[in-house]
Parts: sequence; structure tokens; C-alpha cells
Amino acid sequence: MTRRRTLLSAAVLLLAAGLLGGCVHEELLPVRETTLTVARAAGEVTLAWTGRRGTYYSVMYSPTNGTRARWQPLPDAVNIQVASDGERVIVKDRIPASTERYYRLVQGPRPVQSAAY
Repeated sequence: MTRRRTLLSAAVLLLAAGLLGGCVHEELLPVRETTLTVARAAGEVTLAWTGRRGTYYSVMYSPTNGTRARWQPLPDAVNIQVASDGERVIVKDRIPASTERYYRLVQGPRPVQSAAY
């Protein structure tokens, strides 16, 4: 009898919390696929993609790839927005020819915060 009463009390508390306190609901829409084109010539890397209005884009780089990669924001390539759908975005990164870097494009409906790197 005590166990049944405890379960009933817990159910009432959960129902009351949902009705009185409201529920937090955040719907995340899937991010559409974006192709990042990377080209290297001499000491310059050119990164390009087609943007979508309302989306924030940030280019991240790392000297290594895989689980041990330490992604860092590429200077002047954080929280880029475009004025209209289909606008081409071009970012340049000057690095010595002997330096190896990996890039990734982070995109979403909100600006990237420094803790998200």
C-alpha cells in the first residue's frame, strides 16, 4: 500500500509540475547540408560555400584531425551571415606551404559561443 501511494504521489507531482510550471520545449530544425570547398595555392587557402539567410557560419581549423583535434575559430571567419539565400561566401587563410590544417564549417540558427569550440 505504501509503494502504491508513493507512486501515485510522484505521478501527481509530475502532472502538477507540468501544468503549473509549464514545459520547456525547444524544437531544433535540421541544418541543411552545405558543401565547403577548399582550395590551396602557395601560402593561401581559399574556403567557399553557399550561404543561407538566417544561418550563422563559423570556420574552425585544427592542425590535426580525429578525436584529438583541438578546433579553433579561424580569425575573421566566426558568425558570418549572408544577406540572401544563395550568396557565395569566400574566406581566405594565409598559412605557410609546409603547414597542414584541417577545416570544418559550423552552422546554425544562433551565433557560435566561445564555449562551443
